[in-house]
Amino acid sequence: MATGERGKVMNRAEERASEGTAGEARLSDRHEPALLRYFRLLWGHRLLIVCGSLAPALLLGVVLYLWPKDYTVTFVYERPLTESEYNVLLRRFYSSENLEKIIGQLRENSALGYARKLEEATTEEALGRLIRFTASPAYPRRLQTTDPDTSERISAFEARLLYVFITGDSKEEMAGVSAAVTANVENMLPIYEVRNALKGAIQEYKVLAAEIEDNRFALSVELQEEKKKLEKLMGLAETPTASEGNVVLEFTDIQESREFLPLPYQVRAIQSKIINLEETLDSDQQKYTYYLKIIDLNDRLLGVIEASILTPYTVAQFLDYLGGQLRECKDEALADYLKSYIRKTQNLILVNTRAGEKPVVYPVPKRIASRATLAFFVGLMVSAFTAVALEYRRGRHDPLHPRHA
Repeated sequence: MATGERGKVMNRAEERASEGTAGEARLSDRHEPALLRYFRLLWGHRLLIVCGSLAPALLLGVVLYLWPKDYTVTFVYERPLTESEYNVLLRRFYSSENLEKIIGQLRENSALGYARKLEEATTEEALGRLIRFTASPAYPRRLQTTDPDTSERISAFEARLLYVFITGDSKEEMAGVSAAVTANVENMLPIYEVRNALKGAIQEYKVLAAEIEDNRFALSVELQEEKKKLEKLMGLAETPTASEGNVVLEFTDIQESREFLPLPYQVRAIQSKIINLEETLDSDQQKYTYYLKIIDLNDRLLGVIEASILTPYTVAQFLDYLGGQLRECKDEALADYLKSYIRKTQNLILVNTRAGEKPVVYPVPKRIASRATLAFFVGLMVSAFTAVALEYRRGRHDPLHPRHA
């Protein structure tokens, strides 16, 4: 029994001695520089830091290496665009009705996977990863300015080129997708411009017709007044005492000058003015009738566009319709207007012609090295922070830990 008790006492003494030695080591750590203690802490958790840094970088590198390649194709249009026109173009392209047209065309081209991606892309950012537009040169930044000339120059700035970037999973897929997107940009999007132009033309000719209606009453009243003057002068000329030398009529022009004419010349002057007024009224009536015909024609054309705006209707089909209207038109003046309008509409196709028919499809760089390096440094920071947190947690339960220094 004495021997056993003696052994227990010796064990307790050894434990106290080891604890004392460890405590002295911890107490000595308190006097070390903070930087040295930090490196000692990291070295103590070196396995965690190495694994936490290398594992994410290697995993990301392997995933990127095995991930299928993305391909991109770029189309360039030589088209001048102000910033407001560019923003309107984007809103039209990314509108729900326009995307539905593209999706329908993709299904016809058997690009079902890409059509599904467009359907699942519910934000403009997600759509931009598939189909993206860029104007060049870039529009100037709209800084706060009180100078009207500077603001006007910024608003009038025009980009010269329009780039369309299309991204897909395979070269075979890009052929069908590119055909659908370029057909939309070149043939379907201009339909919106045709609609706006028709609305503008209708408004313009309505204003012209309204001006004639406003002037018609004033011209009619003036014509009646001149006829009454002529009637009185004719009566005056028939009196026996009237002579060319002593009967005159005073005229006052806008410059307050006066001239006196013999009676026969006064009669001729009023007759000439009456003729001018009658010719003006007759000319205005012809213009008014012509304007009403133009308004009616544009209303019918706008109805065709509005009925087709949600369908895959193209400018080429609209031009065919205009050609049919021109062949059926019997009014010479209206036919001339249609010819002019057809030429203006044809210019939309010329403006939306791309540079190069078959651009090259390029693989999108994966940037494995740069992304893996970024993942390595992020993992290094996270693992180092984790090591510090673990050391802090351990120090909370050890009163002799250096953190209590």
